[in-house]
Amino acid sequence: MARPRDLPRRGAGPGEVSARPPIISLLVEDLAESELPTAVFGQYPRGFIGKILPWLDCKRSEILHVCSGSLPPGEGIRVDIRPAAKPDILADGRALPIADGSVAAVMIDSPYTEQYAKDLYGVEYPLPAHLLREAARVVRPSGVIAFVHYLVPMPPDGCDFVKAFGLSTGFGFYMRAVTLFRKRQSELAL
Repeated sequence: MARPRDLPRRGAGPGEVSARPPIISLLVEDLAESELPTAVFGQYPRGFIGKILPWLDCKRSEILHVCSGSLPPGEGIRVDIRPAAKPDILADGRALPIADGSVAAVMIDSPYTEQYAKDLYGVEYPLPAHLLREAARVVRPSGVIAFVHYLVPMPPDGCDFVKAFGLSTGFGFYMRAVTLFRKRQSELAL
């Protein structure tokens, strides 16, 4: 049976963890630290997370990775729809089992086209607007959403556009856009 991992709380000292927060309602069985996900298609380019981290304004362990692919354990909270990816949360990025406003930052690297979704991932194509709407729901006020895709989407409701820049994985590969959005402070519950 799956059990939630204790996650560090903001401001916790070394070795301290919070009581299991309500952000995760569905987890895949714990993995041994040495057990990596099955080789499934999809992962951020090497070094990308470290380079974007200053823009996310949070700890690496606080990032919710939607469509995480073969991202290894220990890289924040990994969400994927494919069991072979062995994510922390097995879920569709359009309907996350996570409480509203409960994560520091969200990174999304979904299939870029319907053909990619079908041929490379074996899944239905998730529309960027649907993924972004769900990310905006779960990210906390002033939290950041990073969206990697071939297009630069409109900001989801309650979020502002921050920046967009090109991402290359090498010669002969398509460029991707990384678009950053910040959830407005006005979204704080009164």
